[in-house]
Amino acid sequence: MKTNSIKFKFLITLIASILAVTIFIGGISIYEVDTYVQRETKGFVDVTAENESAQLNAIFADMEKSVNIISSYVLDYIDSFEDVKSPDKQKEIIDAADGLFADVASHTTATVAYYLRFSIDIADSKTGFFVSKSKGSEEFTHFEITDLALYDRADTEHVGWYWQPYEAGSPIWMKPYYNQNNEYLMISYVVPLYCENQFVGVVGMDFDYNVLIERVHEIEIYENGFAHLKLDGMPIHNESVPAVFCADDYMQVSSMLLNGMELVISASYDDIRQIRGEIMKHIISSVLIISAVFILMAIIMAKRIVSPLKQLTEASKKLADGDYEMEPIRSNTYEIQLLSTAFENMTMHLREHENLQYLLAYRDSMTGLRNTTSYKVWMSDFDKEIQNSPADFGVIVLDVNYLKETNDKYGHDVGNKLIIAVGQLISSTFNRSPVFRIGGDEFLVILQNRDLEEYEELCAKFDYECGNENIEANGENIPISVARGVAMFDPEKDTKFIEVFNRADDAMYKHKRRTKSTANAKQLTREKEEECVTTD
Repeated sequence: MKTNSIKFKFLITLIASILAVTIFIGGISIYEVDTYVQRETKGFVDVTAENESAQLNAIFADMEKSVNIISSYVLDYIDSFEDVKSPDKQKEIIDAADGLFADVASHTTATVAYYLRFSIDIADSKTGFFVSKSKGSEEFTHFEITDLALYDRADTEHVGWYWQPYEAGSPIWMKPYYNQNNEYLMISYVVPLYCENQFVGVVGMDFDYNVLIERVHEIEIYENGFAHLKLDGMPIHNESVPAVFCADDYMQVSSMLLNGMELVISASYDDIRQIRGEIMKHIISSVLIISAVFILMAIIMAKRIVSPLKQLTEASKKLADGDYEMEPIRSNTYEIQLLSTAFENMTMHLREHENLQYLLAYRDSMTGLRNTTSYKVWMSDFDKEIQNSPADFGVIVLDVNYLKETNDKYGHDVGNKLIIAVGQLISSTFNRSPVFRIGGDEFLVILQNRDLEEYEELCAKFDYECGNENIEANGENIPISVARGVAMFDPEKDTKFIEVFNRADDAMYKHKRRTKSTANAKQLTREKEEECVTTD
């Protein structure tokens, strides 16, 4: 073939155009994928740190609340500083607080011990009580009281729980320490008691630190990522930290906890590179295959392609510019018809690839519902709508009950099955409203249009469906239980979407507590009935 022939020039031009388009699109795709993976990984780690720290802080807040209840209860018994000096008054307080403490401790996560001690300035050095679990036992037992006079103030294990809050003059979280009395590695929350600005004693609870560590170890970040706790910048009692650890090999996000510790989420850059590499490998393979196919077709059809050259060139330019809308190239030549069809197919595949990128960014891979990224976009749009024009919507926040118990008993595969079942129930009930999965076990519905008008009937229907649906695992039927809270947008007081969300979230947590309280009450009733039957 002569180099100055129109066929040769056409062939060279066509092949060059095809290569330029495929290289350009492949390069753009690789760049976009790299940017997307980096951005989404950072977002995923940020959201994980935020969610996990919130759950740990909820545990710490519950622990603080338990001790504060007892401290308020004890102070209510004291009329004056002179009053509390009386041994009889001290005994009265000890007897009353001991009973209430037992009930509170049994309903507080990870509690291993609780205690009340009076100041050595108003009582002897052994006035109070110390109740603890022994290693391997779930029963609380009264232990011999530590004699404060026998130990130095710096002896954290034996008397730190007394002297540290005394010196601080306010409630404190103690650093993790090992207690030889009950053989637990634990943390403590202690509240000093004051009457008429005079120190009268302390109340406190000890918690099993290993329960928190196990909770942290359950956090999964891709294949090689992990989570751990730090205190004063140093890892503490964390077996999840690799023996050979270099911070530069991990994307790390940290979040402060209520007890002064720091939760650190570490995602391995090896995992991130592997995800990115797999996607890029598929893109490059597709680009090479498409290039090879088009070059082969160009060589075969070069002999007969002359007149549609301009059309094909224009189509290539549009495709290179990212415009996937193209008019079919009509020709009576069979080969040109094939090329036109192939061009349309490539456009369709690129459009599908673009749609797939959209789904990866805005859809939850497990449930198929809208994900956290999509939720943030909607929330931003609603904020703009609230500022610019009247809005009319409601928010339902839903949370799967007993997911942790299901995971612990049946495994995470069954837990995932439960999450999927709940997501299907929500989307089928509120099928005219956007549904989001915004956390591991948390969903959100933005009520609009008819769903907003009929939300009470739909909520009742949803509750009924939950009560009659279950999932099967290991031959057992696991009931579906979902806590939910509803809030409506109020133009008189709401200026942002998050304000409506917070009300719905608060209502959901109240519903969750009522649900669990009812379940616990029913369980206690069944146990008492079983005891009566056994006694009879």
